[in-house]
Amino acid sequence: MIGNGVNDAPALKKADIGIAVADATDAARSAADIVLTEPGLNVIITAVLNSRAIFQRMRNYTVRIYAVSITIHIGFAFRLLALIWQFNFPPFMVLIIAILNDGAIIITISKDRVRPSPHPERWNLTEIFVTGSILGGYLAMMTVIFFWTAYRTDFFPRTFGISSLNKKDVDDWRKLASAVYLQVSSISQAHLFVTRARSWSYVECPVLFLALAFFVAQLTATLIAVYATWSFATIEGIGWGWAGVIWLYNIIFYIPLDFIKFFIRYVLSRNFWDLVFEQRIAFTTKRDFGKEERECLWAQAQRTLHGLHPRDSNMFSVRSSYGELSRMAEEARRRAEIARLRELHTLKGHVESLIRLKGLDIDPIQQSYSV
Repeated sequence: MIGNGVNDAPALKKADIGIAVADATDAARSAADIVLTEPGLNVIITAVLNSRAIFQRMRNYTVRIYAVSITIHIGFAFRLLALIWQFNFPPFMVLIIAILNDGAIIITISKDRVRPSPHPERWNLTEIFVTGSILGGYLAMMTVIFFWTAYRTDFFPRTFGISSLNKKDVDDWRKLASAVYLQVSSISQAHLFVTRARSWSYVECPVLFLALAFFVAQLTATLIAVYATWSFATIEGIGWGWAGVIWLYNIIFYIPLDFIKFFIRYVLSRNFWDLVFEQRIAFTTKRDFGKEERECLWAQAQRTLHGLHPRDSNMFSVRSSYGELSRMAEEARRRAEIARLRELHTLKGHVESLIRLKGLDIDPIQQSYSV
């Protein structure tokens, strides 16, 4: 609802989104959700896109499932290590992970570079908990596999020529605790780059401030694991060889995170269940071996043959990719900005804006003035 007068105040208050224009009365401003500070209505598009960008940053920490998955990762992994091998991870190192990882993310996530969604946003609790649980469970299993490989086998020493952490070669958990700390710290914070991106994590680059915070936090974690020998935290330095092996291990198991994210999103989508139960083509790309597509191409060829322009049926179809919709939203934002500047800086724009605000019909008016 858009209004500017006292009589519009009840409707502005009742509407889902009430918008008061620049010259609105105080009653309309107090009842509206959005108050425009500049003349013209094109700034509404900018306001909607900015609000979606803010919502996207909020989802990057919650829905994009960092907060949920990191909780499941740490809690589930350390519980399995304690139950299976009686390995008690030092509580002080959990505190260090929380300070370095969560502290850096909370400070910098508000400045992250995001793409406003081309569709209206809403909270999806199913997506939050399902995606967070699956990603957190995957990361927890990777931690358990790393611990088992380092503690029960000689794969890492035999392959990379580093010192052994096998239970036959060490008497305590101190070095193993440092290795587990570095593995958990680095992969748990790195997977934020997967959860924050709608597409591939290496395509949507984060803002420099966020990347720098990740670099500083993980450099500090690596130095602690390599050099720190703290008796109160029951850890001992593992050297640069083990640090390099842990980073290589995490990079290898980081790659499947994007594929897991896409698969979860596909399963949670409404189209998936429609394809499973109605069309029965959930894991194929064409129905009836492309029969519908061939019929569509034939119909377009017949229209062209009879001098008719073929209909563009893919502009707003479900098959439209997110990149195309994002470009459409970006073009709409640019057009709105151009129209807003035209209203502000040209005489013709001022006149047309005033006529629209007064509720007059601009078509019968003779367009005889010039800029």
